[in-house]
Amino acid sequence: MGCATGTIKYSLFLFNALWAILGILVIVFGCLGWGAMPQQYAIGIIVLGGIILLISMFGCFGAIRESSRMLWTYVSLLLVLLVLIGVFIFFNTRDVFKKYAIKTVEDHWQQELTRPGSMDLIQKTYSCCGRYGAADYIPIGRRNNTVPSSCCKFNNCLNPLNVYPDGCLAKVELAFADEATTSRYCEWGLLGFDLVILGLAIILAIHYSNRRRRYNY
Repeated sequence: MGCATGTIKYSLFLFNALWAILGILVIVFGCLGWGAMPQQYAIGIIVLGGIILLISMFGCFGAIRESSRMLWTYVSLLLVLLVLIGVFIFFNTRDVFKKYAIKTVEDHWQQELTRPGSMDLIQKTYSCCGRYGAADYIPIGRRNNTVPSSCCKFNNCLNPLNVYPDGCLAKVELAFADEATTSRYCEWGLLGFDLVILGLAIILAIHYSNRRRRYNY
């Protein structure tokens, strides 16, 4: 084995080990983001992470066994993965997360009208009050026109200054927009990493194919 080939082989093995770790991190990201992003999107991320993990293991075996067939299969799988990541990037728009954020708040607000307390978790999590502000609670007939304790810092609404000034629609939409941005950066990072590994795999697969052809002669 030449020095260059050996370097590429072990580089590919190392990159695949990192690829496997990234796959695990993608799965964790999808699990942690459950509820903070559209459910279908979270499922897609978890599935994508699982695919990355499986493909990385295949690449490691191909590099260790110096099998051109396994490496070409690995290259094909990387191309498929490249397309999948591209699809994720194409469909991952801020608008998707924005609509999900609005729907989440609106659904909880409608529940609040019949089941007081339905907004508590959102209001505590995002430090907000009502849909557009604390004034939203006045028309629904709360006692003494008060807001729930979840609308206030330290759950203390005796001091009017403790009431969160922002409505939950704006705060949740902003938080989900940040989630969309983080997701976009991760996807572009995965795409770049995939291209690097794809290049190494193609070079190594060509080398082993040529070596096998020479041995057959």
